[in-house]
Amino acid sequence: MGLAAPAMAQDADAAIAADPQPLRTEPAPREIVVTGSYLRVGEQEDGALPVDVFGVEELEVRGIESPLEFIKTLPSVGTSLGDSNQYGAGNSQGVGSLNLRNLGRERTLVLFNSRRYMPEPGDGAVDTNLIPMFALDRIEVLKDGAASTYGSDAIAGVANFVTRRGFDGLEVEGNYTFIDGSDGDWQGSILFGKNLGDANIMLGAGYQRRSELPTTERDFTQQAFSDNPSGYSPVSNPGIYIPLFNGTPIAGPAQDGQLVDACESLGGIDEGAVCRYSYIPFVNLVEDQERYQFYGQLDVDLSDSTRFHSEAIYAHTSSDSLGYSPSYPITSGPNGPGSIGQFVVPAYNPYFGDFLNQTFAPGTLPVAPNAALIYLFRPFALGGSPTDPRGAGLGGAENNGWRVVGGLEHDFSDDFSGQVYGTFLRSTRTAYSLDFISQRLQSALFGFGGEDCTGGVPGVGGCEFFNPFINAAPGNPALGLDNPGYVPGNENSTALLDWVRQPSGTTGIEEQFILDMVFNGYSNLFGMDLDYAFGGQYRHTDYRNKPINRFSDPLLYPCVNDGDFSCLEDPDDNNFPTGPFTFLGQYPADSLNQSVYAVFAEARIEPFDGFELIGALRYEDYGDPVGSTLNPKLSARWAATEWLTLRGSVGDTFRGPLPVNLTLGGPSGVAGIDVLGNNYKATDNTGNPDLDPETALTYNVGAVVEFGGFSASVDFWTYEFNGRFTDLPVQAIAAAVAPGGTSGNQLADCSSPFTQFVTFAGGVCEQGTTIGDDISRIRTLTVNGPDVTTRGLDFSLSYVRDFGNFGLSAGANATYTLEYDFTDFVYEGLTFSEGYDAKGFANYNRAPGTVSPWRANGYASARFGNASLTWNMTYIDGVTDNRTPDDPFAGTVGSFFKNDLLGAYTFDIKGGQLRLSASVENIFDQDPPLARLEYSYDPFIGTALGRTYRLGARVSF
Repeated sequence: MGLAAPAMAQDADAAIAADPQPLRTEPAPREIVVTGSYLRVGEQEDGALPVDVFGVEELEVRGIESPLEFIKTLPSVGTSLGDSNQYGAGNSQGVGSLNLRNLGRERTLVLFNSRRYMPEPGDGAVDTNLIPMFALDRIEVLKDGAASTYGSDAIAGVANFVTRRGFDGLEVEGNYTFIDGSDGDWQGSILFGKNLGDANIMLGAGYQRRSELPTTERDFTQQAFSDNPSGYSPVSNPGIYIPLFNGTPIAGPAQDGQLVDACESLGGIDEGAVCRYSYIPFVNLVEDQERYQFYGQLDVDLSDSTRFHSEAIYAHTSSDSLGYSPSYPITSGPNGPGSIGQFVVPAYNPYFGDFLNQTFAPGTLPVAPNAALIYLFRPFALGGSPTDPRGAGLGGAENNGWRVVGGLEHDFSDDFSGQVYGTFLRSTRTAYSLDFISQRLQSALFGFGGEDCTGGVPGVGGCEFFNPFINAAPGNPALGLDNPGYVPGNENSTALLDWVRQPSGTTGIEEQFILDMVFNGYSNLFGMDLDYAFGGQYRHTDYRNKPINRFSDPLLYPCVNDGDFSCLEDPDDNNFPTGPFTFLGQYPADSLNQSVYAVFAEARIEPFDGFELIGALRYEDYGDPVGSTLNPKLSARWAATEWLTLRGSVGDTFRGPLPVNLTLGGPSGVAGIDVLGNNYKATDNTGNPDLDPETALTYNVGAVVEFGGFSASVDFWTYEFNGRFTDLPVQAIAAAVAPGGTSGNQLADCSSPFTQFVTFAGGVCEQGTTIGDDISRIRTLTVNGPDVTTRGLDFSLSYVRDFGNFGLSAGANATYTLEYDFTDFVYEGLTFSEGYDAKGFANYNRAPGTVSPWRANGYASARFGNASLTWNMTYIDGVTDNRTPDDPFAGTVGSFFKNDLLGAYTFDIKGGQLRLSASVENIFDQDPPLARLEYSYDPFIGTALGRTYRLGARVSF
């Protein structure tokens, strides 16, 4: 696992990268590919394994400037993260990923110079946004199971990002992208390399900045409730109140500000009982993000037979102002779980009188109320959050990664070599968002709010009142609407908000130490060529998770009230450990570790000319409770004619659970539940020490045709995946407990065996009385889920022709998914879902996410002397919404076809070259197809950016 490229590959790399000035117009031919094999001969692109190689020349001609852009061009990739879409990325906003075959980002192994890269802490998936693109020479993608070679995490395949070797020169480059409605994106990098006798040193730094793109800048995100209710909530502000006199209701529920039409004036939907509002105008399609990477590399020939290689990376990503809904709905309060009737406002609250005047006509109340029960509300909604210019609720995320590698390679003879490498990596991620503290909110409603509140009289001695009413908001800042109910001076102070709201979040830290040793050589066996390799690996992982404050820590603040631990005493009472927040959950501290030992062997023979067989075998031991595994793989290649090559492979793959999958602790979160009117409910997630490893049988059969400047290939692939790690589906649990409706008002089935995973408001489910919306919390855990079978076809063709001063190249790649089947999801005798075919469906709220039958891209590039012009095309097939296939709005999510045009010219300057480029992406300004999701589009089919323009420059010396 993670061993250096063989000497032959290094020599080829050096020959390719030694001259930094060549005009890059088309990919250079690659004879040696190291991904997928430890043999000295490596793999070829037409070899036994389906490996695609993308040189930086090709990527540059096609205008690909980042790992995210590259990943999105791969037809073999499914739903991959990287954009900051909060509803698609969840808690991983800004984290890049690579998800081959749609099997899950944690099942594609990402390597950097053939060694493991930095993961997002705890989940096993590499953050590809931290890769220093400016230092790369090529990217190799193995689209086949590779556990027999690389071990765990390589079930779906491998992506290997390979840096330049022998680079001698200086490159400075940068570009700026114009995006309508945004301040634009820009990036820059500098790379320096120097040959110093028998040594080469390379140093570089890169910087990228993405600017905020609000949803209000794209009309397709602002859909009517009747067309797309996904981004609307009935839990709003203006809220619903019940006036009280001495604790007794004196009128029915009433909408705050109804006499002045506050709801509709601020853009809401007045339904009488509620003021429904859309939180989408307050959030962003793209968040403001900053990234940078520093990279250093040293290669030294210590002798004719011994070489030393080392490399170091520091990378950083931050989003300091993530935009969320102005505030979250109430799912818990001073009375425990539940959304209704949690808070009370006394009549002496100074904002109470304006509320009465704007809500109840004179004479309609029998007596003057001395309080009001807040029946249903959230602290901020249509009036926005006063601490953000656009009214958004705020959060943040920051990723940091260190990675250091060092190793020696030695040729014992012309036919036998050995390598030993050590890798240390450390990645951290801190993520949080703001939420209200239940106890503090109620105290502030009573006039005892604020950090400096020391007196015993409400509103006196540094104590402040919180104003929950709509009369505090000047207007809807996201939509530019005025509030007719606004009363100047009724606003909540920033100091009070800083006290009553606190961050809910966590810091994850993962450290890995990896020791690799490999030997490879050549021999002759019974007159046949024999290439072989063998070696071992030790991999140790330490994972720690730390709540960012005491409010986020269930050990320090388990109950609603500060300093109260009584909710932990009796598991059967109604006092649950909900934590202090009104909506968000908590993050228990973890300190976990895992050690893995592995040995492997690989051999290649050529029984007769043109036919080769490669066998690989790997043994890995995870210790208790996971155990060990032995994974074989056999592949074959036959050069049937000068122009036709046939290939095939079959192998067994294995993935052991991560430490976080095995621990009983886990974070609390929230999820919008379909059958409860998409209302958000708390979720408690835990691991499972009884997990079995997940396994897969993979096989591939293909053919490659090459003649002249033309090449084409087709591969049939299959993955038979068993025991897939997954969480019990909260949607299925809720649907089983609250059947027969989708509004949340349907009666709960208290006799359902699925109620063991549910906590109800008040702690009790009463048959005939309790409704679905009384579900307060849903418990889920990691289990071995349904088996999966997916198979399909990969197509590739390219043509390159040189006519002297004129050159032409073109290519296309496509993947067609033939099948993606899930068996029934059964756990402990309970059927959570019936089996289904995911192919051609959006698979919202179920695995594996959007599966487009066809994904394809193509390009055509022409070179005229120092000028080049390239046309790129990307096609992603449409899908059916599995939830509402007959819906006229978005029962079918249409296909997306994007066209880009890139031109470049290279000038010879003194001592080097200057390359200027300009591109137009999405030339026809194609909007993404509509989907019944919060942003009204599927981020895994289309892009929300629209037509963009990019200008770039690179100077090389």
